[in-house]
Amino acid sequence: MDSNNFYEELTAFSNFREVTGEAPFKPLPPDWKVVVVDIQGSTQAIESGRYKDVNIVGAAAIAAAQNAMDKRDFPFVFGGDGATLAIPPASFEKVAAALDGVRDLARKKFRMTLRVGVVEVAELLAEGATIEVAKFELFEGKTIASFRGGGASVAEHKVKGESGRYALPERPKHHCDLSGLSCRWKPIPSQRGSILSILIAARATSDSKPVYDAILKRFDAIFNGDLFSANPVHLSTMEYQSVWQNLKSEIRYHASAFSSEFLSRAIGIILSVLIFKWKAPIASFDPKKYAESMSGHSDFRKFDDILRMVVDCSPEQAAAIRAFLSELQAKGEICFGIHESPMALMTCFVYSVDDGKHIHFIDGGNGGYAMAAKQLKAQLKS
Repeated sequence: MDSNNFYEELTAFSNFREVTGEAPFKPLPPDWKVVVVDIQGSTQAIESGRYKDVNIVGAAAIAAAQNAMDKRDFPFVFGGDGATLAIPPASFEKVAAALDGVRDLARKKFRMTLRVGVVEVAELLAEGATIEVAKFELFEGKTIASFRGGGASVAEHKVKGESGRYALPERPKHHCDLSGLSCRWKPIPSQRGSILSILIAARATSDSKPVYDAILKRFDAIFNGDLFSANPVHLSTMEYQSVWQNLKSEIRYHASAFSSEFLSRAIGIILSVLIFKWKAPIASFDPKKYAESMSGHSDFRKFDDILRMVVDCSPEQAAAIRAFLSELQAKGEICFGIHESPMALMTCFVYSVDDGKHIHFIDGGNGGYAMAAKQLKAQLKS
């Protein structure tokens, strides 16, 4: 089998509970590369109110990589202030140039330092690390990756080390195509009381499956047998931004307001506002159907050695989650981080409004995952 086709040929699973053990995970080929991107100083940026910028820069790395691969599917996990990506050998040089472009864009347009590091899978395997990948089907035709085995975490630690050994070298020519990336919806308010951004890492030295099984089973019970009902993407509370708000955000993705790319996107923004905000009828397109599909296309729950969730909770549900996770932490079974906010943020990557052709990255407001990570890291250190 050509290793470049490894991910596309994986069998997908559709029941999220299977991620703890029954899902068809396969070892990532040794000639692939793990790319870790994260915003240095993201906590300070979030504390100064720039959490939407942090999300859009993190998601830009995913959009640029997929556009560089001509929309071909590849494994990635969005982490709020960055992402982990696995890239096949045939696509790496194009993706590397695109990520260098995102790094340059982050510096010039967002005044942020985007760290981009690359670790060979072969190196991880040689050191005894394991990295396996599976595909979780969000919706028919649209999947997101799950990682397990610890290798993705090892790669992250290497990249975030002080030596800079794994830093992606700057390219003499770089350009990032961010077609399809947008952040045009206002923050989505909680329907139930609060949005929890949750990170959970099992501390089991061998098999962590029973720990994650118990967690997902309890979460299902807390949400009356249906964890999907905790998805914070609700059509009834979603509101599109104005033309001016969207243009102000969009201009930062382009070298000039007079470029053909920006003018084309500006026309798209005006049409989108007419459709989604002012309900203008458009032949052959049903905006309500598309908006309703966004919840099913959202990554509000995922797994990459860490269980990540953004859930909409009542006060009682939030208290039950905190109590349960604190109990497991006291037993030494897990470390966890939780951040609470009245809203969720949604960053979209839409290369077509057809089913299976769009994905929506979800984070909690006011820092979400990045702030939850502070608590998780403190527990891991102790």
